Amino acid sequence: MTWMLTPTGAEYHLHGPDAMTDAGQPVDAWAVAHQLSLINRFHGATVRPYSVAEHSLLCSEIAERLGRSVHVQLAALWHDAHECVTQDLSSPAKIAVNALASAAGGTSAWTLFETAHAKRFRRALGLETVFVTMRAVLQRIDLQALATERRDLTAYNPDHSQPWAVLHDADPAERIEPIDWLRLDSPERVAMTWQDWRQAFIDRLESLQHAQQLLQGRAC
Repeated sequence: MTWMLTPTGAEYHLHGPDAMTDAGQPVDAWAVAHQLSLINRFHGATVRPYSVAEHSLLCSEIAERLGRSVHVQLAALWHDAHECVTQDLSSPAKIAVNALASAAGGTSAWTLFETAHAKRFRRALGLETVFVTMRAVLQRIDLQALATERRDLTAYNPDHSQPWAVLHDADPAERIEPIDWLRLDSPERVAMTWQDWRQAFIDRLESLQHAQQLLQGRAC
């Protein structure tokens, strides 16, 4: 069995002939929001439940604060949408899986698997181009969110923990700094439920899609 049920009862095929068609890989925005709000980041090693949905909203807000376009804000919100079917495997685990696959004479198995599904979800919203042209910007936003999450939600201690290469901890000139205009451990955020984050994700998605449609209408 290489397919899974979505919250709407649809069947999403991860592999096989049906995975080669969009019909075999249905993408539903409500289902994405629902699942991402229930999937925790950092394999649950945080001071409170912290979902992929909340992370995605943070990335979209960072993009807005940076003055990025509606298209980039939408891409930032949607950049991990595929994790509703692949799960949010931590970066160290991804590296380990790829290393084991390569050592066995194969390719970077996890990267190939995840990339294929990421492309499907991005295609569903017509975001292929922005993910290619704004790749560096989106990656920087994602890393700034990561730095903020590490500061506010994890047991990381710069005096005892090893530096995180992905955040360039060892190079002060290149180090990715957390945002200074928000705390993820604030009482207001802690009090929000997974249903609240699901609705916030849906509301943000609909708002950005509406703004995108208005821009496209003016261009016609």
